[in-house]
Amino acid sequence: MHKRVNIMKNKIVSTEYYFNAGFENRNDDGNELRGNLDGSLEQALSRAERLIDLVSMGKVREIEKLNEAAQERLKYAICVQAEWFLTYGYGSNDAIDCKVKIGDFSYESRNNGVIHNLAPEAQGVLRLAGLLYTGMGAK
Repeated sequence: MHKRVNIMKNKIVSTEYYFNAGFENRNDDGNELRGNLDGSLEQALSRAERLIDLVSMGKVREIEKLNEAAQERLKYAICVQAEWFLTYGYGSNDAIDCKVKIGDFSYESRNNGVIHNLAPEAQGVLRLAGLLYTGMGAK
């Protein structure tokens, strides 16, 4: 069994920051989201930080190098993503979008580079702040 290594040295967004930023643990109907304060919110924030770090090419780990406005946008995107996880679950980025079979013909459409589990609002926040990595890397 592999032990998960935490690449994030310090938590960027605390539960206190999450609630102070106006996020709640309830949906628009007032129903409690899947997460609650027994650790689910902390887990969602931790996973959100890792996903946002991934799609921003390490900006979460290098947050202190960003200006204050970019830091706040990054933190907001983490909160939005955590809320998304609490609402919709963690899912998988390996999902097949469409699978069709007619006789001997079959067709599968994969996610085509779209990160399905990235909250649309988080994607928009990161894109507008110039923090969403959309290019290609080279080594």
